[in-house]
Amino acid sequence: MDETHGQDAAVLDIVIIGAGLGGLSAAVALRTAGHHVTVYEAAKESMTAGAGIQIPPPSTRSLKEWGLAETLEPFVTTPEQWTFRHYSDDRLLGSIPLNPFCSDRYGSPWWCIHRADYQRILYNTALSLGATIHLDHPVTSLDSVLPAITTSHTTHKADLIIASDGLRSPTRNHLFPTHPGPLATNICAYRALVPLAPNSPPARSTVEVHLGPSLFTLSYPIRPLSPLQNYVLGHPLSSSDPTTRFPRPISLPTVAKEYASFSSSIRSKIAHFKPEDASSFFLSPRGPKSSQAPPPGNDARGDILEWRLSSLPPLPSWSSPNGKVLLLGDAAHATLPFMSAGASMAVEDAACLASLLAADVLTWLGLEGAVRGYEAIRKGRAEEMGRLSLGDAGSWGLGGEEAGRRDEVIKEMGGEGWKGVGRRVKEEGMGEWNFGDLGVMDWAWGYDVLEDVKGWLEREGRRR
Repeated sequence: MDETHGQDAAVLDIVIIGAGLGGLSAAVALRTAGHHVTVYEAAKESMTAGAGIQIPPPSTRSLKEWGLAETLEPFVTTPEQWTFRHYSDDRLLGSIPLNPFCSDRYGSPWWCIHRADYQRILYNTALSLGATIHLDHPVTSLDSVLPAITTSHTTHKADLIIASDGLRSPTRNHLFPTHPGPLATNICAYRALVPLAPNSPPARSTVEVHLGPSLFTLSYPIRPLSPLQNYVLGHPLSSSDPTTRFPRPISLPTVAKEYASFSSSIRSKIAHFKPEDASSFFLSPRGPKSSQAPPPGNDARGDILEWRLSSLPPLPSWSSPNGKVLLLGDAAHATLPFMSAGASMAVEDAACLASLLAADVLTWLGLEGAVRGYEAIRKGRAEEMGRLSLGDAGSWGLGGEEAGRRDEVIKEMGGEGWKGVGRRVKEEGMGEWNFGDLGVMDWAWGYDVLEDVKGWLEREGRRR
């Protein structure tokens, strides 16, 4: 079957490859802008494996602008602060405000949510707005000139193809075959969940980090109606075997042994770890449904998945030469998680693109101009966010005496002191500490993508 749509020049037929957070965000934004949107997802039932995810102010702003606040708010937590503690005894090193600080300073809150809830809400919203979502439709070929895709079931010629097909994007490989692709780091992480009793202690209101020598734990609450504490345990790569495949299951006793030097509170939490949850929600051709199937890579023993962190070196471009195929989200700019910005940047991408494809702007710019604007607005910011994340990875992973020096500097976070800790960490030659640098935070979290689009359009108007 060949799928095409006829429409006026201001209404585009848009294909999105991938039904992850980025692809679904784009579907919501572009349907809101009035375009025909069809999403093709390879998986038969797109399982939302994962656990918690943080949503910083730039993306909560966009989600609210799309009318999703009322739907999302019952599923989000709003932590009051980031706290940093010594790994061995829970001693407080310092803290950084989050809520209501983010709303007061940046105009939008900081949320935490279960990835499954987030994806389910975006999925339902895209459908309710009139997007078409095809599961079990892996893309088998791409023609970037027409442009068109062929899947196992259909061929679809479109006006624009958006590839939000992830870290290992086949579309990116097609457009840029000489690019090296994602680069694996020597940093790994376990992800797990711990069920909480309702009205648990005040620690639930924080994003909490325990910093150790070359190891760290990060945790925060998700799912206020059925509380869970989300855990990420960072550690150096242990396998020197280049054929090791990630993610891989690791036994709970092995995890406990690796973190045996951490405080009793952390060790007791590890004893209650549950594998990251993929049972909450599946996508199916008939819509979301619940399932109790375990996530891939976990067996009946309840092994914890170990992930190897990767990032994507900058690309020469985010689009095909004719501007009819473009990349979005991790396909364009996968980054390390240390700025909590990966999924947030995909939402920013979607909001930017939809704004440039609004009927009046599209009529003025044309599709090629809109795609050029998307790349001009988004590429530099995404690359800088990736650089900042890499810098923070260095300071979080310090070992030995350097870790002790880092902790002494972090102690300066008391009162208003946190605003200058990032500068001190850099001065001491310990990498970067961008969550303790108010200037960086203002750049990262005070960002308004629609204002950025507006500024670019004004400059473009003067240039013309």
